[in-house]
Amino acid sequence: MITYYPPGPRLKATLSQQLGLDCGVIGPDAAGKFTVTYPPGTPQNIQDQGNAVASTWPNVVYRSRLLWDIAQQLQQMDPGKLNEIYGDLWVNTWPPKLVKTEGTNMAGIFAMYGTWQFAGTSPGDADICRLYGTAMYIQDFVLAYVNPPFDPSINVPGWEPVPESD
Repeated sequence: MITYYPPGPRLKATLSQQLGLDCGVIGPDAAGKFTVTYPPGTPQNIQDQGNAVASTWPNVVYRSRLLWDIAQQLQQMDPGKLNEIYGDLWVNTWPPKLVKTEGTNMAGIFAMYGTWQFAGTSPGDADICRLYGTAMYIQDFVLAYVNPPFDPSINVPGWEPVPESD
């Protein structure tokens, strides 16, 4: 399912991920700029970081990326980095992170997980289940694998600017 993300909520989500705070975002104003409000007691250096991001934030609507595009990016990744994502989503906790969340793709994710886990599929089919289930998760949680803590060099966003043709 394609979801559209206006610039203000997108900035809020990005700041939440980068700063670890639930900030408020006001705007854009007439000049297209955003103002960030911080919880009481937020250190000045954290506010400075957030304000720097907000000062250059584009007033552009994003949408969720197509599942096919996310899956293609995952397939083209270094296998070690892809295995880090798989470990984070599919195996490092019980039950896996993949099935403990709710998003618009949860029914499909659950089907991919069940097939991967229990259906006795061939190794190739199991890989496709993991690939597609991961792509669905990324489409739902658009920043989950943009500079994750276990490997900040990974950058697989679940959103993109709305193309001109939309």
